[in-house]
Amino acid sequence: MKTVANLSDYKSTTRGTGSPSSIILAVGGGKGGVGKSFLSTNIGIFLANMGFNTIIVDCDLGAPNVHTCLGEAPPKLNFHQFLSGRLENFEAAAVATQFAKLRFIAGGNDHQELANITIHDQSRLMSAIYTLNADFTILDLSAGTHTSTLDFFLMADRHLITLTPDPTSIENAYRFMKAAFFRRIKRFERQLGLEALVASIMAEPEKNEIRVPADLLSRILKENPEAGRELEKFMHHLRFELVINQTRSTKDVQLANSVSTVSKKYFGLPAGVLGHLDYDNAVWHALRKRRPLILEFPNSPLYAQILAIARDLASPHLKKAVI
Repeated sequence: MKTVANLSDYKSTTRGTGSPSSIILAVGGGKGGVGKSFLSTNIGIFLANMGFNTIIVDCDLGAPNVHTCLGEAPPKLNFHQFLSGRLENFEAAAVATQFAKLRFIAGGNDHQELANITIHDQSRLMSAIYTLNADFTILDLSAGTHTSTLDFFLMADRHLITLTPDPTSIENAYRFMKAAFFRRIKRFERQLGLEALVASIMAEPEKNEIRVPADLLSRILKENPEAGRELEKFMHHLRFELVINQTRSTKDVQLANSVSTVSKKYFGLPAGVLGHLDYDNAVWHALRKRRPLILEFPNSPLYAQILAIARDLASPHLKKAVI
């Protein structure tokens, strides 16, 4: 990522003039229970403490719990009021927290139909997220590879993948990245006139030597170099940034580099390691008390680890911040 002097400069290099000012961070992962909400909320707290106006959007439409991780009561305002027309402005659903400069928008606990959001309502939500007035908008995503989850993930400027060292989490993280890869291609294939070509290639993957997702891009480049190069540019805006959670050993920490190397080879896309979070019973105790970790256990090693991740995310904009 190109380092720039301030947030407005960064905005102009990524979305063009006149675009919303918010930098969107998406926190995803293929498996539930890997710490997506924990990471989202604590990054949000640190960014707010740095002086950035931050909004966390709970995009886990089926089982939202951002409010719990923040130590807040379930708010009366949520997605449902906006989608039902009772709130014209999505930002009106943003609720203040005990942290200055940090707000959050909740999912609807009592409205299970939100878990099966329509394409129309999803489009409305995505448009509304783009227009939020904040320095950073953090999307806390649901588990799995539902198309709405992937679309929220792909709309972000930075794409965080949270996983734990256990085999099921690693497997599901790869599955999530693979689904995001193909969803990204799907988004642009019609625009570039590649629908028929992609369909014909994927109809006979063995004949076309499609062993890993990266082979599809190579094949498209071979068959249609001009459109293939354009697609390649679009695809390289998707950069996975890994956070390994609940690490207990050096081997667990090093796993992030292994996953990064494999994902680069597998997808042919940039992949990096954003950081790791050690296993700490303090997380469980803080959640039981409905208190954010940094308030309940400020001496936990996780404090410094999360701060390092937040600083990395904020690094292009630290001139704006007060550390």
